[in-house]
Amino acid sequence: MMYKGKHKIINNYITACDYSFLVGEIKKAITTKKKLLISPIASHTLVRAYYDNNLNDVLNKFDYLVPDSQWVRWSISFLYGKDKKLNDRVYGPILMQKICLLSSKKRYKVFLYGNTSIVLSSLEAKLKNKFKDLIIIGKEESKFRNLSKKELADLAKKIESLKSDIIFISLGSPKQELFGYELSKLIKKPLIIIPVGAAFDFISGYKKQAPLWMQKIGFEWLYRFLFEPKRLFKRYVFYGLLFLLIIIFNRISKFNYME
Repeated sequence: MMYKGKHKIINNYITACDYSFLVGEIKKAITTKKKLLISPIASHTLVRAYYDNNLNDVLNKFDYLVPDSQWVRWSISFLYGKDKKLNDRVYGPILMQKICLLSSKKRYKVFLYGNTSIVLSSLEAKLKNKFKDLIIIGKEESKFRNLSKKELADLAKKIESLKSDIIFISLGSPKQELFGYELSKLIKKPLIIIPVGAAFDFISGYKKQAPLWMQKIGFEWLYRFLFEPKRLFKRYVFYGLLFLLIIIFNRISKFNYME
């Protein structure tokens, strides 16, 4: 288990930890009946939050923002020193499966929200095949638009009535973080809320993941970009470059301040 504190990356506080730490925190929260907001966060979302005060405020209300991106992971040690270096990122698809493994052992009830009905059906089948005792208590596809207040309230009631312990959300970032936070305000009972983005697509087999070697060197973004250049250009090229520039500027500013 590894926990190296929370560190400000751009304007948000990223938890430097590993999978075991988060799984332990989830187990503890369910046992003590506490609500928990967790999000594996990518660099483009942090950049967007830099220019969007509402998104920035919402992200800082999450209990744990963890480095889904290698670039976010590397930025922690780049800005705060080698002693903060993490052995790995906390990757959404892997985190989701580790939580499903925990849930199958502890009989936690899991709710799936977002994406399409085709992806959800395939995802449910894959998860139940891999984790035999996993309880998927409910699932609901995205409407691909903002929900009305009534629709969001109805969804919250449904999740509560099913006595869900954990909800995974797949709406794309940062929409899923904003959605998860609004949902948390309506749900009074303890619930673990985790936006996981493309994890639904990857685990279901709907989309291919980048080869492991590309993931390790931080070029998963390039693999995905080659398959969906129009949709992902702004996310990976524009915001990606901005992220690097802001991090480098922060490093220079930090050294100047220390002098």
